[in-house]
Amino acid sequence: MDATVGIPPAVTEETEAFWAAAKEGRLVVEGCSSCGAESFPPRGICRSCRARTPVPVEITGRGRVYSLTVNHQRWLPDLPVPYAVVLVEFPGHPGVRVAGRLRGCPPERAAIGMAVDIGFEPGPGGFAIPSFVAVSPADGAAA
Repeated sequence: MDATVGIPPAVTEETEAFWAAAKEGRLVVEGCSSCGAESFPPRGICRSCRARTPVPVEITGRGRVYSLTVNHQRWLPDLPVPYAVVLVEFPGHPGVRVAGRLRGCPPERAAIGMAVDIGFEPGPGGFAIPSFVAVSPADGAAA
């Protein structure tokens, strides 16, 4: 698979755990060791209680598309269009939504509520970039 085109992400103290896990093919969000709230993207401070005690929480299993957009604009010369960008939420992780490119189906078949598996694709600068893989309707019914 070719690397995703674009600008490499800036790694900060707050995002370091996320990018390290992504390199291993794991999706982690920020959890608060004080109140248990989870959030994404990582900011180093709890959005609920304002504590500065974040811990990485791994997200596993299927997600559901919460929102989406299909992009037809070629922002960079090597960027193939169209493509769908989805915002995905996960059962058991209220309030956590992660954006990424949708793979495994044509962009025009992307739909709110569709089941997706967590995936990663090679990104600029050698980073692993979160993406989501469409689950066939027969496989997605049990999600």
